[in-house]
Amino acid sequence: MPSKRLLTAALLTITLAACNPSGDGLSYPTPDNICGIPADRNVLESLLHDGDELKQDTGHFTRKEGQFCHIYVDGNDAVVSDGNWHESGYELRDLFQDYEMKGLRYFEAGEFASWHRGVATVIPCPGVSKKGDVLSLEVKDMKWNDESQALLEKLVPSYFDAYKKKLGCQP
Repeated sequence: MPSKRLLTAALLTITLAACNPSGDGLSYPTPDNICGIPADRNVLESLLHDGDELKQDTGHFTRKEGQFCHIYVDGNDAVVSDGNWHESGYELRDLFQDYEMKGLRYFEAGEFASWHRGVATVIPCPGVSKKGDVLSLEVKDMKWNDESQALLEKLVPSYFDAYKKKLGCQP
């Protein structure tokens, strides 16, 4: 009887290891981008929750229209990136004007703002879209926890810069 228990335990261990070959991290490959825009793989791994399948949905990405990107884990929203065009003169503070955001924090000399489950910036980018000359860009952790804000703050400087380059905005 003890050998059957030992065999069962060994088979269970092998099965669990097969679900997660590296022994730690997620059970699917962690992306190094958010819908084609480079992002820190280690931070994304910390933001995403475990599941069987990861899918990225870019919707209708065009430089002129803006982009939304949903990263789904097992069909549930995990991380969302959303870009929207505005008229010239639109500023980061304007993004929060119509609703009260608890815990809002501006960082990097006011270039970025963060809250418990999201981060945002405003990118001047004239001449790319007929919809406006400024793009507001938000990234949200849909399954947020106490660590989300710090992780998102770490993710966004390089992600927002890569997004700006993809749009072709002048520095």
